[in-house]
Amino acid sequence: MTNEIYSFLSSIFIELILYNINDIISFMGKRGPKPQFTDVACPNHSCKYYGLTGEGNIVGNGTSVSRGEKVRKYICRHCGTVFNDHTGTFYYDLRKEESVIDLALKMALKGMSEEAIADVLGITPPTVRRWLDRAAESCDKVNENLMKDLDVPKIEMDEIWVIIKKK
Repeated sequence: MTNEIYSFLSSIFIELILYNINDIISFMGKRGPKPQFTDVACPNHSCKYYGLTGEGNIVGNGTSVSRGEKVRKYICRHCGTVFNDHTGTFYYDLRKEESVIDLALKMALKGMSEEAIADVLGITPPTVRRWLDRAAESCDKVNENLMKDLDVPKIEMDEIWVIIKKK
């Protein structure tokens, strides 16, 4: 029995020796700096790299759990700002799950009152009001960015509003 175990272990050892050391290292993972996040920009307005992606200034800073999901944290090497995936989004710093907040907004769009939404979801009316105010602010920011320098005659704009009002 011991000879069988010995021969089995020696065959595994020989196979490991025959592997290229680079294959073993890539399997195990590498230590040191991780790849830079090229699709993330610094949210600090006073930073030289504000809003610029692919500059190499953003590095990962671990993860945290927020509302039951993993959230990646980052650091800007230039200004030292620490931020995460939710920074600058509608959901930043909210404690409720995104699905509950989305449901509250859908209910408001369907015409339910703030009190009714709060009653159904088991939250307070001021919370619903804050979410709606926050959603309105986010919509205003989107409109500011997308509705710049449009060359639309006043007549066309009036026609668009008539269509919107009918719906």
